Amino acid sequence: MKKFLFISILLGINSLSFSEEKLNSIKLDDTVVTSENSKETVGNISKNITILTAEEINERGAKTVAEALKYVSNITVKEMAGSDASFDMRGQGSTASSNVLVMVDGVPMNSIDQSGYKTSQIPIDSVEKIEVIPSGGSVLYGDGAIGGMINIVTKNPKEKTNYGNVSFTMGSYDLKEGQVTYGTTVGKKLLLELNYMDRKKEGYRSYQKDNLEAFSLRSKYLLDKGSLGFKYNYYKTKFKAPGSLSKEELNDDRQQSSLNGWRIDGNTEKNRFTGDYVYNIRKDLEFKFLGDFSKENYKSKSKYGPRNYKTDVIYLKPQVKYNYLEDNYLVLGTDYYRGKTNIENDSEIKKESLGVYAINNFNLGDFNFTQGYRRQDVKYKTSSNKFRDKTFKENAFELSGSYGYSDTGKTYLSYTRAFRSPNTDELGFWDPNNDFKSQKTDTYELGIKDYIGNVYISTSIFHIETKNEIYFDKIKYRNTNYNGKTKRRGIDVSLEEYFGKLKLSQSVTYLHTEFENNKAIPGIPKIKGVFNINYQLTEKINLNNSWEYYGKMFKNDDLKNEGEKLDDYILTGINIQYKLNERFILEGGVKNLFNEKYYDYVSYDSGGDSYYPAPERNYYGKITYIF
Repeated sequence: MKKFLFISILLGINSLSFSEEKLNSIKLDDTVVTSENSKETVGNISKNITILTAEEINERGAKTVAEALKYVSNITVKEMAGSDASFDMRGQGSTASSNVLVMVDGVPMNSIDQSGYKTSQIPIDSVEKIEVIPSGGSVLYGDGAIGGMINIVTKNPKEKTNYGNVSFTMGSYDLKEGQVTYGTTVGKKLLLELNYMDRKKEGYRSYQKDNLEAFSLRSKYLLDKGSLGFKYNYYKTKFKAPGSLSKEELNDDRQQSSLNGWRIDGNTEKNRFTGDYVYNIRKDLEFKFLGDFSKENYKSKSKYGPRNYKTDVIYLKPQVKYNYLEDNYLVLGTDYYRGKTNIENDSEIKKESLGVYAINNFNLGDFNFTQGYRRQDVKYKTSSNKFRDKTFKENAFELSGSYGYSDTGKTYLSYTRAFRSPNTDELGFWDPNNDFKSQKTDTYELGIKDYIGNVYISTSIFHIETKNEIYFDKIKYRNTNYNGKTKRRGIDVSLEEYFGKLKLSQSVTYLHTEFENNKAIPGIPKIKGVFNINYQLTEKINLNNSWEYYGKMFKNDDLKNEGEKLDDYILTGINIQYKLNERFILEGGVKNLFNEKYYDYVSYDSGGDSYYPAPERNYYGKITYIF
């Protein structure tokens, strides 16, 4: 009861009297890179967008992209010790890493297998902002944008000679992280920036390790009518995963590693090359080209043997944008994607796709309309099993309209059709008695964005229906398609207010899900709420207190809702920053302040559940030198 009262307080705080100071954070006129791949304002996009700025990420003490996204109510961050995080948007469940499209500067990071997007290798200090767009990206990017898209926008190299920063972080579980950034200009047109990060961490549990070394080079050459960019990213990881615990092991010692042999020791190495070209042919006509190539090597071993594979991916995307009449535009583009996974001593799986798309945005007085269509062919070919050689011919749609009923207020209605085809890991473990199909999702959303007094509010109600949902059948121990429709419906509410030097932000997502025989989809909390308090104590001292509420949920894989629900819980953290001068910044904080004993992941099994316990109270400190 107290926890539901806490959520009510989050939504009711806006009834207080606010100062007249204008909001300087999330606003209707903030510019974002939208699902139309064009700079647009929050107010003009018919989606309930959340923007996490670099300032907010820094204030809340987030040290990774995953930690930053925990402060978004319609995202549940799923982690298991030793693995990279996946992001469940609006209840996509255990296949969240394949149902949400994660990008860095517009380049999809999702792998063709089930290894996800590996956002831990992105230095958080290099992030300019993170854009979260539920149900967005299906027309522009196609395959995989079922739940929506997350675009991580990194900071551009500056037109400045000799700048950068050096930082060092220490924390619980033997965390040591160093980061160096250096930027410069060559001549008047070439901008360069180098970034190096080294992070070592033993982890909360025994036999847990997460060591990372990452390097990036970013450049931008300024042209008379555009720009030419190039990025090179390299990272390597060494990790140890302690595996899951049984209920008995958990009660005995939640920090111990698995005793049943599921411990994993591995490493990953990846190179990525990205180029982008922008040319303004005329004032009303723009051409963009994006090219990306990545090569990843993964090796691991456990009691049950090694698992080694190599994955190569190439991605090409040319596009033109034509601005016609006043504030109207048409986007036409195509993209080509080819990926290959070689599994040692097993098989080679190839995935290739070609897509074309068109997006039209049209304004008529106070009304704005968007129409989008994509056609995409996705082809699979394997070296060892002809059953899995197949081609899908898919369509994606977007129709939306908004109405500006005042100078600040807009309401919108949208419909989106999205799809995703199986990834290579899912095909490698598919039910041989069932042919595989692509998953299709229809999303209907009604929302409003406005200022009320000095409060920014964005709220929406949504209804999501999915046909042929891809899921893991634990009884058959195989992946398969669900023969029917799954449903998700709910409401998102976000608020932001100022009281002088005090800034408050709240967001709540309520989600109702239905699987077979009206059962709830497991692993999804019915309610998630986030409450953040930021206070600028002095010009040099900033205090931040964050709260996260997670409602009750069925354990993952409990498709029949047979087991008991996991208890709800609240997490809170404190971050303090002290600016010694213009060059030195000190920072410290506590996470999980009240030492809540919760779980990153719990898998249901009638013979005994599997638990991945999450860290208890932990601490960190950081010093940054800026030059």
